[in-house]
Amino acid sequence: MEKSLFHKNNPQTPALTPNELIHPEVVHLQKRTSTRHGAGAKRATYPWLIILAGCVLAGLYAMDPFIHAWYKGEAVRTYLYLHNYGTGPEASQLAATQILSRDELETLNRRNGSFQDYYTSLDAANRQAETIIRYTARAHLLRAGAYESLGPVSKIRYFLFIRTGIGLPTDWSALDPSVGS
Repeated sequence: MEKSLFHKNNPQTPALTPNELIHPEVVHLQKRTSTRHGAGAKRATYPWLIILAGCVLAGLYAMDPFIHAWYKGEAVRTYLYLHNYGTGPEASQLAATQILSRDELETLNRRNGSFQDYYTSLDAANRQAETIIRYTARAHLLRAGAYESLGPVSKIRYFLFIRTGIGLPTDWSALDPSVGS
């Protein structure tokens, strides 16, 4: 009687060691056509890099309106505090930055109220005013094309947009806080 090939105890083939069993799998995974390193895996990275680069470019292009809106809200609070409680020239310097329009300044000058809760001290308000003044000065330098005076991010924005002739938006009225009447 012949032995079946499917018999459990087939003495003709010796049992393989664990290293011999796993070696073909390791060789397969090291090939560039394996599932781990297939052609589709590398192609999927490029669209994400393109999307990321597009988001970075859009962020660099549209960052000024968002930053402007933030600083304009801070400028309203700072101007009200300095106009009512300040003793130095910071309120007039803040008004000279033109982050607030003349109509908004007139509205703020007529506003009555208790604004001392906006800042803990006059020094804190002065520091915030200096920050807003520096921001507006840097924004003007970028638009004027003063390359040597710009920071690293502004230099990148200069090369990407100003130098190529693409105008950067300064502010969007939908984002700006309203001063009211």
